[in-house]
Amino acid sequence: MPGTRTTPAEAATPLQRLVAEQRAALGGRFSTDDIVAVLHQAIVRGIFHPGQALRQDELAAEFQVSKIPLREALRTLQAQGFVELPLNRGALVQAPTLDQLKDAFELRLLVEPSLMRTAAPLLTRADLDEAERLVRAMDKAGTAWAFSELNVRFHDLLYGPAQRPLSKQILAMLQGHIQRMSFMQLSLAGFNRSSNEDHRVILAACRQGDADAAARAVAGHVKGVRKIVLELVAQQGLG
Repeated sequence: MPGTRTTPAEAATPLQRLVAEQRAALGGRFSTDDIVAVLHQAIVRGIFHPGQALRQDELAAEFQVSKIPLREALRTLQAQGFVELPLNRGALVQAPTLDQLKDAFELRLLVEPSLMRTAAPLLTRADLDEAERLVRAMDKAGTAWAFSELNVRFHDLLYGPAQRPLSKQILAMLQGHIQRMSFMQLSLAGFNRSSNEDHRVILAACRQGDADAAARAVAGHVKGVRKIVLELVAQQGLG
């Protein structure tokens, strides 16, 4: 669609900056998957707030696409649990409930330690060195979002060698919610890197070849994040 493209430097709103940054990175037009990724990031980062209406005309103009790929993107986000599409009311950002968060954490506790136990003996020196690099990068991360993205990459790397396709499928389904939890923890608590110490404990166990210790460290890490997030969300009055 025709229109003037905004550069990151010219963008006036957080959404405009995000769209401009992603357009520059992609080098052109947005696919449906690209729109899903940008809207997901906007929701996770709090650019769109729970309950906020997502106006299709405005979003289509922002992405410079027709409403068809935009509607497809919104349906994908609905299936992922980030958007509601009530009849005749357009699209709304879905707020996570305490029950949903508790359920997601319980699933993480079932899946992630088991994946870590399976993957730990299969990690190569190169895998561990890359994990160490990501930990150092998290030490230097300047924003909660940058930390959150590095956090996802760290865990994906460590679980990667496990030949557990169904477990990974479940984890992939949870990935957006996991990132939302991580961002909530960092944003609501005030940006800090305390959870990176957990990453060092996990990595040390992997370097020592102690799969059980690595699995216990992952479980402890998830439980620690759960405690912080649920307390903070409860304080925010989320039902």
